[in-house]
Amino acid sequence: MIPAPGKRNRRVLIAGAKFGEVYLNAFLQPQAGLELAGLLARGSRRAQQLAHDFGIPLYTSLAQVPDDIDVACVVVRSTVAQGEGSQLAADLLRRGVHVLQEHPLHPDDVARLQALARERGLVYWINSFYPHVPAGRCWMERAARIRGLLDGRMPCSAHLTTSRQLLYSTLDLLLQACGLTDGNAVRVEALDGGDDCFVPLRLALPGGCQATLRLQAYLDPADPDMFSLVMHQASLAWPAGYLTLEASYGPVLWTGVFHDPQHGSPERTMYRHADADGCYGQPASMVLHGAPGTWRDAFEIDGAAGVAHVLRALCRVLDGAGVPAGFGPAHQLALARLWLAVLHAAPPVVERRLAPPRRITRDDLGGGAEPCREAAGGTHG
Repeated sequence: MIPAPGKRNRRVLIAGAKFGEVYLNAFLQPQAGLELAGLLARGSRRAQQLAHDFGIPLYTSLAQVPDDIDVACVVVRSTVAQGEGSQLAADLLRRGVHVLQEHPLHPDDVARLQALARERGLVYWINSFYPHVPAGRCWMERAARIRGLLDGRMPCSAHLTTSRQLLYSTLDLLLQACGLTDGNAVRVEALDGGDDCFVPLRLALPGGCQATLRLQAYLDPADPDMFSLVMHQASLAWPAGYLTLEASYGPVLWTGVFHDPQHGSPERTMYRHADADGCYGQPASMVLHGAPGTWRDAFEIDGAAGVAHVLRALCRVLDGAGVPAGFGPAHQLALARLWLAVLHAAPPVVERRLAPPRRITRDDLGGGAEPCREAAGGTHG
């Protein structure tokens, strides 16, 4: 157990001024027990503006960072993504700072940084981000609840669609939703039948579930963070129905299987003799978690909530609580290995120079301010 420090707020440093802005957004609302202590970045106008807006110091080198930092969020590309984030994480650990590092990471870096953290008695976690935003948590929690209702039964099938940029977090969502504690047991196989947009792979999960992964075939090397045709779309199926994470920030849907045990009866119609509390009275599909209204809401509210959720979990561990399953060292190392195995199994990525996509609005689709409402059909009676 890591001994808890004094009662003062834990001081948090954010390293990185690009996606690090979402981490800063976690402090748009007060975070009990935490204090935003500074931004470490290269000193761009963006970084200067963020530091000014959040009322925090901007540090342009690690040497400038004071010694009273408790937790650092390293939101800088790791070695495997041609960045300095892994080295920065190591330097911070050597300074006695607990580190939360944004994904993805090569498994060799994961093992090295985990070992360094153990030596120093520190916490080192990789944040795959999307499992911790409200929609991702809802999808994983409802999957666990469904497995419990079905006596622990694994999904009989899974379907995932994502881009290479977001594969790491997609795999983490899958493992946690299925309650898998050992990603090393997943077997990966490339499949035939790809097209210009996606290549298919099969993930054989322990317990017999076969997951089909559709991985985007291309990216733009000049802007690799953009142009994901599908960021996250994931569906788990049981004989009782299927649970879908429709997009990264929601919605989350449960669609139960329709089953009328008396559908072949010659004695009744389905309308006049249906039990209102039986299959006909159930929702055709249920929205368990809605999508944010705008992308700005996704980043400033939902994404920020995900970061705050992780930071609170880290604080609880520092105060003596157990480590959540998604942050266990064995899980995190196995996840990085599975991510690399999938990339090795997939065909090489195709590089394309891409133009910005056309923005299609609700008005373009003819919906105006309201969802589609088709003319009502006739009814019996």
